[in-house]
Amino acid sequence: MRWTRNEVRAGMAVTSTKGERLGNVVRVGSDTFVVEKGVFFPKDYELRYDHITSLDGEQLRYSLSDIDARFGSLAETTRAGTTAAATAAATTARAVPPAPPARAAASTSIGATRKEDVRIPLMEEEIGIEKVSRETGHVRIHKTVKTEEKHFSVPVTREDVVIERVSASEEESRLSPELAFQEQTLDLPLHEEDVQVTKRTRVREQIVVHPVIQASEKEASASLRHEEVEIDDTRGRTLRDGDGDDVTHPGFGAPGSNGR
Repeated sequence: MRWTRNEVRAGMAVTSTKGERLGNVVRVGSDTFVVEKGVFFPKDYELRYDHITSLDGEQLRYSLSDIDARFGSLAETTRAGTTAAATAAATTARAVPPAPPARAAASTSIGATRKEDVRIPLMEEEIGIEKVSRETGHVRIHKTVKTEEKHFSVPVTREDVVIERVSASEEESRLSPELAFQEQTLDLPLHEEDVQVTKRTRVREQIVVHPVIQASEKEASASLRHEEVEIDDTRGRTLRDGDGDDVTHPGFGAPGSNGR
């Protein structure tokens, strides 16, 4: 876990991971905090938050590997000669935090630390395009029924009679007398053809509807935002960006201006 100035407070007791008392925190900064001079340090010393190993109430444990890398053999010599005193001091009541040291001592210790890079993210917007189908209308197909009269002629036949008189032959004139002078009625049926109309349904043709997809282009636009950085250098110097180009900022002159 990485601790920050929000967890470290002035007056907290600082010990090493081996239990050696290093001193009390006298002030905290954005990247480092200062431990008072005393048993372990010959002067007020600046420590980094990323080497804190644990925080327990008012007790802060710090890894001495960072001090060895920056403080050198002096830290090892001082620690070896004062181990007994530091162990005894750790069991006593917590000391009252001393007054902050002079600004000159703080400036000297700050100059000895390594400054880390500051990263500022610059954001921008990009376009995301997607196609959405929507309904634009309907095509309605109505099937209607229409009636029309058809006229046609059909040849037909019918029966009729023709009366014809002919002379009787000798055989026919010799008919039996019993048949003579008798009334007789003959009924002859007469026929004729008539027209009877019937209707039946059949498929005349079919209507096929094909959906057709037509391609076209539509114009679209969007306003995109992006972030840029403006740097104001109160020294009036020209800065260089990552590509090696000179960047002169408004309100500040080039090197050598204003008598520089």
